[in-house]
Amino acid sequence: MPTTVVSFLGTGQKQNPQDPRSGYRTTTYRFVRPGGGEFLHTTSLFGTALIRFLRESGTTIDRWIVLGTSASLWSELNQVLSDPDNVIEQYCQIDDRIATKNVDEESLREWQCTLNTFASPLELRLCLTGEALAAESQQQIAKALFENIPRGNDVVFDISHGFRHQPVITAFLVSLMRWTHAICSVRFFSGVFEARQGETTPALELPICQELVNATEAAATLAITGNYAPVARCLGLDGELAWFLENTNQLGDARRHVQELRDSTKENPDVVASQLAALLRERLEWAQGSRFADRVLQSARTALERRDYFRAIVLGHEALLIRAAQTLYPNDDPMNYQTRQSAEDALLDRLVGADRELFSDLKHMRNACAHGTRADRASVQRVLRRPQEAGCLLQGVFALVDRLPHLLSS
Repeated sequence: MPTTVVSFLGTGQKQNPQDPRSGYRTTTYRFVRPGGGEFLHTTSLFGTALIRFLRESGTTIDRWIVLGTSASLWSELNQVLSDPDNVIEQYCQIDDRIATKNVDEESLREWQCTLNTFASPLELRLCLTGEALAAESQQQIAKALFENIPRGNDVVFDISHGFRHQPVITAFLVSLMRWTHAICSVRFFSGVFEARQGETTPALELPICQELVNATEAAATLAITGNYAPVARCLGLDGELAWFLENTNQLGDARRHVQELRDSTKENPDVVASQLAALLRERLEWAQGSRFADRVLQSARTALERRDYFRAIVLGHEALLIRAAQTLYPNDDPMNYQTRQSAEDALLDRLVGADRELFSDLKHMRNACAHGTRADRASVQRVLRRPQEAGCLLQGVFALVDRLPHLLSS
């Protein structure tokens, strides 16, 4: 998978501040290899150590995006080259600008061109985004990532340098770019200089960040669509069949699979997983009940809350028919088509006044939405022009479902 590395670039400390040609302070970064063992690299810039570690670990880095200010340590990017001496003249020129905090777009573009001449197959993108203290600078960070991260890439963030608030911006951008740029996976690394022992600094990966991105998207999918399969997946469970059966209103078959899935969500010591498990158990609670109409009605109410009018209309209509079938024909299968048809005919015969008009409006509204046709009833045409009126009609339908056993038994 193509991989892009993103680094924030801070300012450096000279080993001898009185000497303008003094080298920058270095440290040895210690990475833990995936298969065990350590990878050590001494540098003044964590990003260069990270690039080398990822390559040593078998990751192909296609692009390195570096974000910084007019005083950032741009000159030290030469360390990513196999022979930094190839650019010594240009290094001195950009380093002089760093000393006076005078790096501009033109000089940075020239330095980028120089580096890319020798860095192939790695491509560097150097972006002068500022300190992100003002809203405009914060927008510049977003713009740099939107414009320079290719679609479908894995992304590795280096959050060691720069101001502490800058990685916060990228953390939120990642959630959006998972959808705008189809980012496949996200990893965060930090060289924790404050935790160094002697001249060795631990390089820390933060795998919880990817876990949180996945968990957030799964929870959002559950909240917006009702689909719990992604949440189950985060817990190492397979909820696809249970969701398919429930989503296609095969509730009789779905119940057993939903109950099995719910029983599989045991207490988990992982804090994130425990929260997802609680969401999943709550969502699957309907399988513990005995009446399908309650589940369908719950789904219709939830759809209306999310402004999913089509599902709310269709499910509200189904909940009314199922509740009628369960009330009028308690010994028959309420999911049987003929039983439902008989229940619909009985409702048209037995409902009176406003309740009968409400049911007729619902039926015509459901047909208009399902088939894309124009409703014959003027009242339905009016309702379908205004979401607020559609919501009021559906709330009336939900109340009718609750009152139906009393109406049909009287």
